[in-house]
Amino acid sequence: MIIHEYQLPITSERLYYRPITKEDTKSWEAFFIDNPDLHFVGVKGSNGPQEEAVIWTERQMKRIADTGLGMLAAVEKSTDTLIGNVGVIFRENIMGEDLFEIGYSVIPSRWKMGYASEMAIRFREYFEDQGLDERVISIIHIDNIGSQKVAEKNGMTRGKQFDFLGSPCYCYRKELVKRKSHSS
Repeated sequence: MIIHEYQLPITSERLYYRPITKEDTKSWEAFFIDNPDLHFVGVKGSNGPQEEAVIWTERQMKRIADTGLGMLAAVEKSTDTLIGNVGVIFRENIMGEDLFEIGYSVIPSRWKMGYASEMAIRFREYFEDQGLDERVISIIHIDNIGSQKVAEKNGMTRGKQFDFLGSPCYCYRKELVKRKSHSS
């Protein structure tokens, strides 16, 4: 069931966003190399960077195909280099509610450069502009201090701790003013 189709182009100060393709798999391997935080995004075992990149990329492409929503490639404008991914994911039954989540991941070599905040804020603005719902969340592992700071910069407040896919997480949430409605 298509919930929404991204209205492209979407850009921010340093980045542009586009659908993830199989051609991104090789570049996305860098996310799985020397990344001590993989458990924060649900990567428990190590199939190796190549296989993990295939799994991740295929999952994101399936989400877009199934719902119209999901992670998009975040590409640096100045170098045309994939530096992460970001998007809106429809989540069913999060503490009894069906909610939209803003998710984001950045390749470790681009950490601490403000990219995660730039991406998350842009997609909260996009979400709000599209009028998808009156609230949006980010699900963040309780030990992922960096992503918690990004959510706070994005105007979200920390809610309850809960178990998400076997990990203790906080549900960061922002109540929004619904500006306009689009039907897909």
